Amino acid sequence: MEFDQAKKIVVATIIDQQGLSDRLVGCKAIITSTGRLSYSIPLAWVRERLEVLIRESLYRGSFEVISLANPNDTRQKATLMIDPYLPPQELIILGGGHIAQPLAKIGKLLGYQVAVLDDRPEFVSKDRFPEADKTICCSFDTVENSFDLGPQSNVVIVTRGHQHDLLCLRQMLKYPLAYLGMIGSRRKVAIIRERLLEEGLAVKKLNSVYMPIGLDIGAQTPAEIAVSITAELIKVRRGGKAASIKNIDKKNNDNEAGVFNSGELPSTIDQEILQLTLQAAINHVPAALATVVSTKGSTPRKAGAHMLVWADGRSLGTVGGGQGEAKVRAEAFKIINTSQPILYRISMDAANAAMEGMICGGSMEVFIEPVNGFAQVSGGGGIL
Repeated sequence: MEFDQAKKIVVATIIDQQGLSDRLVGCKAIITSTGRLSYSIPLAWVRERLEVLIRESLYRGSFEVISLANPNDTRQKATLMIDPYLPPQELIILGGGHIAQPLAKIGKLLGYQVAVLDDRPEFVSKDRFPEADKTICCSFDTVENSFDLGPQSNVVIVTRGHQHDLLCLRQMLKYPLAYLGMIGSRRKVAIIRERLLEEGLAVKKLNSVYMPIGLDIGAQTPAEIAVSITAELIKVRRGGKAASIKNIDKKNNDNEAGVFNSGELPSTIDQEILQLTLQAAINHVPAALATVVSTKGSTPRKAGAHMLVWADGRSLGTVGGGQGEAKVRAEAFKIINTSQPILYRISMDAANAAMEGMICGGSMEVFIEPVNGFAQVSGGGGIL
């Protein structure tokens, strides 16, 4: 069975319960980007409320832990982990000039799938952009045909001229992007704004564009500007409060992105872990999946981090390494034998935290479950 990494999938799992006679820990629901929903959760009051939450998570992509209570008997409660597996965020750089080079390097370091597009072949060569996952040479007036644009797309417009920037911006404004920014002086931005408003573009839509691009750090060199841009990408993703250049003249500097993700960013390794988890479940291969549910203090991984452990000792992914991960692995082997999922708590004192490379002591909750729980909702692999 293959899991299409271009698809979105959200897995909701009961990780704790109160006042319920049947043991439901490990029961789950799965929804794919096609909208197909599959359950192994028998409780109607959980399913009714969960369906709304899991569909919202499919759109937002935020890892969450929620508690639901039976409206007819509030003593009955279920705690659920809502875990989105999304395509990795992509950084699309329109223009292969001097700023694009350090921008591609930093973007790759931050975990983005990096694509660079320019209409000049020599400006999108592999020698010029060795870090890029994709380089494209095409006219700027057909940019949108080269990408599957959507909420996973972060687009930075840094072409060599005003006209090319405008061509790209017109196309990108059609799509619900995670981030859209354009380089340029305030004068250039004002001219483009006036032009687009005259063409009938809504003010709210235009205000969603980060232009001038980047955070206000006084960047001057291409590398500094690249840092400024990628810092703004982090701000939008994480919900930071640093001042964007486009907002430095505004009294209200609230971030306009609306929803922030404080957990792990989606990665290709998480996609692979989900695929192998489903394969193990369908093929009855003994294994356990560990997922970081919550953290406090300084921890090397955050909510949404995954590790798959097989009975033969192999593992994929990490929940932080060191002694904490060793404990999780030991618990995973027990769970493979007992088939009973647990919510496992790890607490690090200052001395152990220092050994793990943390600033101070921290704690984390990790849900460890046998992979066979996925078999009940995978439909033999048909949902994927």
